[in-house]
Amino acid sequence: MKHQIKTYISLLLFLIVISARADLPVPVLSCVSVENSGDLTVYWSITPADPFDGFRVYYRAAGSTTSNSMDAANTDNSLTITGVSGQTVSYEIYMVSYTIGAHFTPSVQSNTVRNMLLVVSNYGTGNGIARLDWNRIQAGNNGMFNIYRRELTGTFALVGSSVTNVYFDTITTPYCTATDLYYRVEFSSGTCVANSSVASGSFQDDNLPDDPVITNVSIDASGQAVLNWTHSPTADVNGYIVGVWNGSIFNDYYETGYTNSFTDNQTTLPDYHDPCAEVVKYVLRAKDVCGNSSSGAINYSKPHNTILLSGETESQCKRKASLTWNRYNNMNPEVGAYKILRSEAGGSFTEIASIEPGSASTFSFTDNQLLTAGIQYAYRVVAHSADQTLQSSSCTVVLVPDPEPFLAFNLDVVSVTNNNYITLSLQSESPDLISTIEIWRSSTNPVPDELLSAQNWSPATSVLLPDNSAMVNESSYYYTIKALDPCGFELGSTQVGRSIFLQIQDIGNDQYRLSWNGYEDWGNRLLGYNIYRLSDGVIESGYPKPIASNVLVYTENGGVITGGRTTFYVEALRNDDVVSLSNEVVLPADADIKVPTAFRPGGISPVFRPLVKNIESGSFSFAVYNRWGQQVYASNDPTAGWDGQYNGNNAMQDVYAWIITYTDYNGQTSSKRGSVLLLR
Repeated sequence: MKHQIKTYISLLLFLIVISARADLPVPVLSCVSVENSGDLTVYWSITPADPFDGFRVYYRAAGSTTSNSMDAANTDNSLTITGVSGQTVSYEIYMVSYTIGAHFTPSVQSNTVRNMLLVVSNYGTGNGIARLDWNRIQAGNNGMFNIYRRELTGTFALVGSSVTNVYFDTITTPYCTATDLYYRVEFSSGTCVANSSVASGSFQDDNLPDDPVITNVSIDASGQAVLNWTHSPTADVNGYIVGVWNGSIFNDYYETGYTNSFTDNQTTLPDYHDPCAEVVKYVLRAKDVCGNSSSGAINYSKPHNTILLSGETESQCKRKASLTWNRYNNMNPEVGAYKILRSEAGGSFTEIASIEPGSASTFSFTDNQLLTAGIQYAYRVVAHSADQTLQSSSCTVVLVPDPEPFLAFNLDVVSVTNNNYITLSLQSESPDLISTIEIWRSSTNPVPDELLSAQNWSPATSVLLPDNSAMVNESSYYYTIKALDPCGFELGSTQVGRSIFLQIQDIGNDQYRLSWNGYEDWGNRLLGYNIYRLSDGVIESGYPKPIASNVLVYTENGGVITGGRTTFYVEALRNDDVVSLSNEVVLPADADIKVPTAFRPGGISPVFRPLVKNIESGSFSFAVYNRWGQQVYASNDPTAGWDGQYNGNNAMQDVYAWIITYTDYNGQTSSKRGSVLLLR
């Protein structure tokens, strides 16, 4: 029976359609609006054509096969369908225009529309977001959906809009407790405005506000940490919760009002951490009017920390400042450089260095400036973001170096020993502070400029240092000794001491002039000089002869030479009986030839040259040979020497043979042979 009824209705509709007049105007439904009573108001438009008698609007509950209808005059463009439940039921609506003659003749059927049936539900796990879903009035219709909300009593207020048929309403103040809220959706297409049904739900603001974002943590001039951030974008945030790391978790530490900075001066709180004594890590959450706090997802995963700077001078022998500090994490943009600032004696801070961060977790820096004992030096490290917009400063570290005083350091005596080398006698009253010494020498410059040697120091108040490389019969030498501590810093240097170089000159009539340079270091402690004459190493009778301290020349009568070799030396005498000896000179009766055993071109002795005395002019012949017997150098000039060249090239390092032929003042011709080591 039901099947027969459905077939009949379908056939009836088919007959209506096929009997529709194509020349009748076809109405276009624009929208349908739900009234507060549940009635539906339908709006349409029509393009004028042949005359017609009126409109018939058909409506049925969605899914139903039974339609009802209402007629409207041919001049109407809207109709309110009464007696329906548009607040709870979705209706399908279409219409036709028609004429009435011998029978009812409809136009072609219009488009179909549906009233918007709104469904409201809680979105998510809490009660803080209302989800609104509704159907479109007709497929493909475009326009703006405006969402209105009200409480049980009151008027609807616009809370948002959507171009789709879903909307999420985030509940904020004043709904801090569960409240019934009512919604309505309004569709606007330009040709009509249509309302949905009204739907409600129970909601309250239990939504977490968005996190603020920490920008930087710095330490101010008073040693207090200052936390800065950008505000949470959530509108009803009215405060912030500062958290601090306690070693295992972040504890809620302090609540502020609606501000974007916090100066941590809460020294009485149990969780207070001194940023000048330890690294302090901070996080931040937002708190809204209803007491909801943000998740901390941003800042707890990227906490900001203070920079802890420490400094000392011990490792640099209390002469330089050594600084260490930790990495600043999570600055955005990231840290581009750590700048080191220094203040001296309370002056202003100036930048002395910039350190790139790299990937290190800790950093160290040594100030190259030698620090003055007793002066206050203050240091600070500042992290700068790569774009120079953000910075974080450490606390100020104050260092007052107090190195142990370095007392007297004297070059007590410079003396020629055995007519072969020079001995330096060194005195120190702070021997334990010395690690190494440097011996500086010059044969011409009163300010010694040649580093002769550097050697470890054995803590002693008195040390003898031999200079075996000194050519004592060629020159006097200036010396100074520098003392260095274990860090390589110069503690002090001695005064300049000078050895005595004695020379002898035949001035005729069996007279010889002795001359020497003064011993310059002793000042008014120098009593004078003694002249010694020796025969075959034995001091002759009547010697020494005293000479005043301001006299540097002495004329000697050759006298009767009873022995073979007659020599002289000078002795400088200090008021405490300390003496300094010169080299020895030979009375020019005997030939005297000294030949070095080694030389280094470009070194202290750059030329291989024999020292020749008391030979007949023009009798000198000097030649050098390599190991294959080839002559590499020859000269008749006793003042010339071999520079280590052979055929215009550097001769190789090796041992070379030499031969010297000469005639002494007694007319006896002699030859000397030997070898020399050429060093490279």
